[in-house]
Amino acid sequence: MFELITTVGKKRDAQRISVELVKRKLAGCISYWQISSTYKWKGKIHNKKEWRIDIKTSKGAVKKAESCLRSLHSYELPYLSKSEIKVDKNFERWIEECTK
Repeated sequence: MFELITTVGKKRDAQRISVELVKRKLAGCISYWQISSTYKWKGKIHNKKEWRIDIKTSKGAVKKAESCLRSLHSYELPYLSKSEIKVDKNFERWIEECTK
């Protein structure tokens, strides 16, 4: 199983991306919550509220999920982390079923 992680600036963006990925069968489960971020962008330091999105997907869907996520993202340079993770076999089977 794979987990994709990104951040967005607005809750509605997190919701929109989550719904689209699940609807397109590119993710089985997505969690999002508000975080505080500090970063340097275009020469300025920013302290902002963002929304972290954790996307659970299958090995077979991860490339399409990543491509779709990039197309839906509103940031000029989005953060995207991709990790293969070990989870309970029953959970992994459920994610695989959701992404067929």
